[in-house]
Amino acid sequence: MSPDRFISFVRLSILACLAWVLGLQAGVGATAPRGPLQFNRDIRPILAENCFACHGPDKNKRKAGLRLDFREEATARLESGEQAVVPGNPARSHLL
Repeated sequence: MSPDRFISFVRLSILACLAWVLGLQAGVGATAPRGPLQFNRDIRPILAENCFACHGPDKNKRKAGLRLDFREEATARLESGEQAVVPGNPARSHLL
């Protein structure tokens, strides 16, 4: 598999995983609005449950050089020059 194909595969896998996770979470608490979206309350638990095993604090298990448990790491430029998360700009966020 070529490096470009592998990177595309990784991106597609992350996107599919996030779509699945967010789809599952959409029904949870949908009847009880909780105010504005907050990272630590609303997003971090989803990442902790579904993403941190491969993209968290354990550098030996981390995949694709992507760490999501710290904002600075999640928004940093990757070796490829891309950013997984671009705050305020989902269109430029390669994670999405």
